[in-house]
Amino acid sequence: MRFLLIRIDDRLLHGQVAYGCGGALQPRRYLIVDDRAASDSWESDAYRASACGAPVEVWSLARFAREWAEVPDAAGTIVLLRDLASLHRLWQQGVRPEGGVNLGGAHARPGTREHLAFVHLTVEEEQILVQLLDAGCELFAQDLPGSPCHGSDTLRGWVNRR
Repeated sequence: MRFLLIRIDDRLLHGQVAYGCGGALQPRRYLIVDDRAASDSWESDAYRASACGAPVEVWSLARFAREWAEVPDAAGTIVLLRDLASLHRLWQQGVRPEGGVNLGGAHARPGTREHLAFVHLTVEEEQILVQLLDAGCELFAQDLPGSPCHGSDTLRGWVNRR
């Protein structure tokens, strides 16, 4: 089963995703998979109000791990995860996304190193990245559809340069 896009973005659903990705891919739905957002009705409501023309659902990681293979209309769904740690947790629970996972936004924070203008990772996140790649997870870094795409070999090279 393939989703329209699975994207890691620390801001989850925001203008770049709604207009840039959404405009190019025309999703029929956004599915935010994030424990914090799922447990905070105000945050969930804010995300639901921010999508342009497509409904938004907010699920916990546990729910997605249980139900990912049966998500209705997956081919029209953009799935949004907050970070690599969330993807790693899902992977450990048997979630195996087809078609790759888009590392689309991990912004500068204390303790991070810049790999691309839109990808800054801590040492721990770099270790998770390598674990996912070693386990067979396909990852690529791309901020918007149509922008340069950086594949798994490039991502692995980031860690090897440290």
